[in-house]
Amino acid sequence: DLEEGRDRVRWGREKRSRGIEEHDRRVTAYHEAGHALVSMRIPELDPVHKVTVVSRGMALGATFSLPEKDDYHMRRNKLLGMIAMAYGGRVAESLVFGDVSAGAQNDIKQATHIARMMVCDLGMSDAVGPIRYAADHDDGYLGRELH
Repeated sequence: DLEEGRDRVRWGREKRSRGIEEHDRRVTAYHEAGHALVSMRIPELDPVHKVTVVSRGMALGATFSLPEKDDYHMRRNKLLGMIAMAYGGRVAESLVFGDVSAGAQNDIKQATHIARMMVCDLGMSDAVGPIRYAADHDDGYLGRELH
């Protein structure tokens, strides 16, 4: 009951009545399995807790991880693992079906956010170097970043 309550608040109500074709359900299953497999193979990532193909909100499925302990230092290898996990669903679709769906839209957004943060905020790029490129939003005089 507690897990269902958490899932409902965080991702929305289950939509079991949504009529999903068998092929779409298979694509979703392989997509989520791709996330789970990549996550299981990268030791820095939190363990997979739950994988579902029951749609909630806009998502047709989801893969959830839970930390085993508090993590106070976000390390480069973990962030790279999170990017790999985000693309695991898309790669699985490509390998199994020879094509990709738009289902990875949010995964790509998440991976891009992590990569941008690593380069622009955290100085974790070998090519760019340990420099912060992100603009502070509280410049006072200018008020925001100039383009």
